[in-house]
Amino acid sequence: MSDFLVEPQELLDEAARKDVLFLDGRRSAPYEAGHIPGAVKFTTYYELALDTRRAGLAAFAQDMAQRYGAVGVSRERPIIVYEEHTGMFAARDLWMLQWLGCRDVRMLHGGYAEWKAAGGESETELVQPVAARFDPEMRDELVIGSAELEKRLRTPGLTVLDVREAAEYEGRDNTPCCARRGHVPGAVWVEWTELLEAGQYKSPEEIRKLAAEKGVDVKSEIAPYCHRGARSAAAYYALKHAGFAKLRNFLGSWHEWSARGDLPLEKP
Repeated sequence: MSDFLVEPQELLDEAARKDVLFLDGRRSAPYEAGHIPGAVKFTTYYELALDTRRAGLAAFAQDMAQRYGAVGVSRERPIIVYEEHTGMFAARDLWMLQWLGCRDVRMLHGGYAEWKAAGGESETELVQPVAARFDPEMRDELVIGSAELEKRLRTPGLTVLDVREAAEYEGRDNTPCCARRGHVPGAVWVEWTELLEAGQYKSPEEIRKLAAEKGVDVKSEIAPYCHRGARSAAAYYALKHAGFAKLRNFLGSWHEWSARGDLPLEKP
């Protein structure tokens, strides 16, 4: 059994869902049209980490812990996150909760669509969350901040992975809230959607083959980033699914990097 993915078939037995808190990261309309019984509509996708230097990360972790605690998350309770398919909303929450020290949190592989395809039950009732105490224990090994990343640019053994769209990487386009265009110097470009097929992760073999074609060594330490640490979280777990072991998400991603005029950038 994976420590970060769960297949829908594993949850069809109601006993397998006992005491599990489901977090549905979709928008209101699809959630209200049908969701996994007991699922709370919630995601921290829209919360940006503006400063991932040490003090900024600590403050952000406390803020996120309060938000998660308000919907019933604790470090001890089993959590399963999902959206319509395997994607960046659920992946970011999965990564965030693992970073904050949750002991049993996984993402529903294939999302709600695969849950229904497998014969899973659904309900339309809006679930009111019950708050819980959430005391975070940050796992520093899962994250890389802007200060460390800057120091280690072009360091042998570290691969910075830009998983945004090609136009973003090349500086031809930009998310409106980002101050500058371009990419982190030396970053390898692999668009995150290349790691997915039909709403699920590709096979480990396919992902390893793609990574090798892009020059990404399975033995390297890899720091993926995007705009807000969500697409990069989806890539993080795709690579983990494929056997990559040394992964650290750049949570601040391009939003933070572009806002800091003291940090270098490149354009092809």
